[in-house]
Amino acid sequence: MRYFSTLMIIFIAFLLSFPVPANADYYTDSQKGWWWYDRDKKQEDPEEKKPAADPPTVKKKPRKYPSLKEYTYNQIWDMDPAEFQELFDGFRAKAVRQPSEANVKEYYQMSEIARKKSLAFANTSDYVWQKYPELTVKADYPITTPGNLAKSAMEKQARKKVLRQNQDNFALVVFTKPDCGYCDAEDKILKWFSANTGWVVKHVDITQQPAMASRFGITITPTLILIQKGKEDFVPISAGVASAEELEDRTYRTVRLLKGETTPEQYSLHEFQQGGGFDTSRPDGDRTQW
Repeated sequence: MRYFSTLMIIFIAFLLSFPVPANADYYTDSQKGWWWYDRDKKQEDPEEKKPAADPPTVKKKPRKYPSLKEYTYNQIWDMDPAEFQELFDGFRAKAVRQPSEANVKEYYQMSEIARKKSLAFANTSDYVWQKYPELTVKADYPITTPGNLAKSAMEKQARKKVLRQNQDNFALVVFTKPDCGYCDAEDKILKWFSANTGWVVKHVDITQQPAMASRFGITITPTLILIQKGKEDFVPISAGVASAEELEDRTYRTVRLLKGETTPEQYSLHEFQQGGGFDTSRPDGDRTQW
């Protein structure tokens, strides 16, 4: 037992003979860290930049409003329209901001000039249209009752003629489904159309032929498409219930478009209107003179 005690004393003396470790500050910093609420202290960034100073406030110059004392009547009358508009806006702004008797009076004096200039333009326009009727659309779109009745009759005659001539080259396909009240309403209109034009109208039930509906991208019933004999292309005519006049008119215009008689830019043009005020096609030849 005495021998064992002697060995322990020698071992402890051996350990104490070594130098103290360099990180002994562990004991001196023992009261620092997360448990001593250092977590709440904001660490300072030595390179933290100070916020830039706000730019100096630029004071807006007070707006200078116009005065009629600065102009003669003739100067304003002969003024360029863009310049006149800017001046007119200035008088209006002054009258609204400071609605004194003098300011409001000047605004209405400017308004009188604007009204007279507008009337002068309108009067001259009437004279020019009367002298040069080719610059108006009165011949193609009359505004009188007799003229409108005649125009309507000519449109119906043109539609009937084209549809009758092309009844064997085109057909309509209508996509329907059971219990579709709109489909029943459209079917009555299609029977009238077929009886008046001689066109074939094919009915497709999308519940019985879903592949056909998918091919043409049909999601609404009733939907009408126009097909051309010998060609795979098709053109939608309507989705939902189309009126008789709408059905006839769209079919007529689409047939003329597919036959190359018109362009999309001329889609609303009737045959009898070609070359008139509603014809958007470019004139033939190299036009250099007015």
